[in-house]
Amino acid sequence: MEAKKIKIILADNRTIVRTCISHLMNHHNANIQVIGEALDGWHLLKLVASIKCDIVLLDAIMPGPSTLDIIKNLKSEFPKVSVLISTSYSDMDFIIRCFKAGAKGYFLITGSIEQLIDLINKVHRGETVLPAEVSRKMALQNMGHKSHIELAHEVLSDRELEVMCLMASGKGLSFVAEILCLSPKTISTHRNNVMKKMGWQNNAEMMFYAIRKGLVKEEFPEKEQCLF
Repeated sequence: MEAKKIKIILADNRTIVRTCISHLMNHHNANIQVIGEALDGWHLLKLVASIKCDIVLLDAIMPGPSTLDIIKNLKSEFPKVSVLISTSYSDMDFIIRCFKAGAKGYFLITGSIEQLIDLINKVHRGETVLPAEVSRKMALQNMGHKSHIELAHEVLSDRELEVMCLMASGKGLSFVAEILCLSPKTISTHRNNVMKKMGWQNNAEMMFYAIRKGLVKEEFPEKEQCLF
């Protein structure tokens, strides 16, 4: 008897990423079936409500509701659905926010398809797969050991953190507004709040901080590449 496949929904606004993942899942004969694809947060929430899935592979920054709001919503409305975060960001504080919101695993897009398949299978078995550094940092936080320098951007809201990451990677205000489906005025307000909370005077300070903390890469390619 053929084993029951793990049903997943891919949530990523980049067609090339969704295509690569779907193709490589089939190529590796994985026990995983991609049953739906979502281009933004609103589409994802409607899709999960309409078709039964086991796991959502969610890009860290998508148009629509913030990533953390999506995770919280899925955890509340669809508790049997596990969420895996897929991203190129390696910032531990952001990862911790995702796990505290209810994510079950975290996949760096620079990893291999074998690593992704292994992660999906572990989460489907009921495991929560935390990177070692995340486990260590969460344990320190639970014991009350917080560093103001290490956790400086924890004062930012989820949306402010998203805006900071995008703008620090060299994206313009209008581009960020289009990506997040918000008005330029709203993005400008978030940016001003970030600058005020962090004590920055200009975008250069924001970019330097984001690069130093691993929130963005030092090189910013014009087009996304499939690295599986």
